[in-house]
Amino acid sequence: MPSDQFEFAAEETPLIPASDGHSATWKVLLVDDDPDIHNVTRLALAGLAHADRPLELHSAESAEQAGEMLRQTLYAVALIDVVMESDEAGLDLVRYIRETLNEGRTRLIIRTGQAGLAPAWDTVRDFDINGYEEKSFQTATRLKTAVLTALRSFEQICALEKAQRRIAAHTAGLRDILDALSDMAGDNDLPAAEQRMLSELSRLVTGGQASVLVQGGSAVIVDHGREPEPLKVIAASGAFDLANRVGISALPPSATELITRCLRDGADSSHANYYCTYSESATGNPRVFLVHADAAQHELDRELVQLFCRNASLARDAIALNVDLERSQEDIVLLISEAVEARSMETGHHVQRVGAYSQVIAQRLGVSEEDAKILRMASPLHDLGKIAIADAILKKPGKLTAEERTEMEKHPEIGAAILSGQDRPVLQAAKIISLQHQEKWDGTGYPYGLAGDDIHIFAQITAIADVFDAISSERCYKAAWPLERCFEFLKEQRGRHFGPAVVDAFFDSMDDIIAIRDALQDH
Repeated sequence: MPSDQFEFAAEETPLIPASDGHSATWKVLLVDDDPDIHNVTRLALAGLAHADRPLELHSAESAEQAGEMLRQTLYAVALIDVVMESDEAGLDLVRYIRETLNEGRTRLIIRTGQAGLAPAWDTVRDFDINGYEEKSFQTATRLKTAVLTALRSFEQICALEKAQRRIAAHTAGLRDILDALSDMAGDNDLPAAEQRMLSELSRLVTGGQASVLVQGGSAVIVDHGREPEPLKVIAASGAFDLANRVGISALPPSATELITRCLRDGADSSHANYYCTYSESATGNPRVFLVHADAAQHELDRELVQLFCRNASLARDAIALNVDLERSQEDIVLLISEAVEARSMETGHHVQRVGAYSQVIAQRLGVSEEDAKILRMASPLHDLGKIAIADAILKKPGKLTAEERTEMEKHPEIGAAILSGQDRPVLQAAKIISLQHQEKWDGTGYPYGLAGDDIHIFAQITAIADVFDAISSERCYKAAWPLERCFEFLKEQRGRHFGPAVVDAFFDSMDDIIAIRDALQDH
């Protein structure tokens, strides 16, 4: 199209002044096969700016060239001629942008000098465009108005998409936070849980799943305790990792000052470098979570940090309580087991050794860490039923009569009956062990004559641990067997008294078993 058909009329309105040195720009693409159109358009848009950001004009002289440029760069606005390589080259470019590139953000303004080939109503109706201009009627003001309107629309679309991404990221972050806290609450390894607490916080805020950003994965948890000094570092990560070993003195002075202020005021606090959120333990001990300021630039960011940290504090209290309950449960189990063994003239360390042996054998067999721990706590109760056996039988130094043997062989069922109705995993396991620990792999045991894998693995493991400790330990009525004789006996009983896999696991764990035996010797 001749350029003389696209001359702007004189106007009195001055141009918008150029931005004063702002580095960001709005990229605008001019698509036209007439170089004069590019020149006159650049002249008309000279100095136009929006939100203190000037235009950065790019030129394409064909639809094909424009398509290549649009594949590489996001443009805020594209001014597209209709007739270029073909009568509908510009309209084909619109389809390509919207359908092939799937780019819905760029604002597309059709400009044509041959309206008959692309009627306004048909073009606006049939194509996803944001403006239609006939070159012969367009003035500089009209062009600037169209471009400025398109820029505002582009800016709003981008802002909306950013907000949607932030909402999606925060939703995902919240989901991960709840999952992490749930997992941590079931973990009874308090030091590991504390460090995982920090790892989860760092992962969530640096992994792109949430916008709560902790720069470099750096975070620290400080427990104030009831006394103002000293501050106790519970766990730290990233740039603050040294505080795990050195303590509060490893933190930068500005961080320590902020922590002190946060604890003094009992409220969240921040400055240029760090953000502190305040929480309290179940017992009222003040706690502070410190993160870099980048983690809390926005209100929603701060709310997520607060949510995680305060719930993590509750999770830590729950873990500590679980640890205390577990230790109390284990202590009670050992006391009961030792009382039973004392009646039958065994030593207190016997049940501890049986529990420890059972755990390492279970681990060698591939039993989960949690189940191996349960077995360690439950196996000392294997002879609980002996509490109901008369002393005359239980403490008889000589061989039992047939009637006495029948009475003694009731102790597995008695122990299981005592433990019936308990829903705690340790006591449920103890019931199974009590009932089956006298069964033998070849079916010659009691009380039911179970054989092979019909015997629960917990009972199989406890049986070999119990027998080994009994024959390798000194009693008031017998001397300890030498270890070599003990080992020969266990090998002889492979496939008879004991399951082959359990015997193999015992010998594979020999170093650990001997170490336990040495550490828990009778005195």
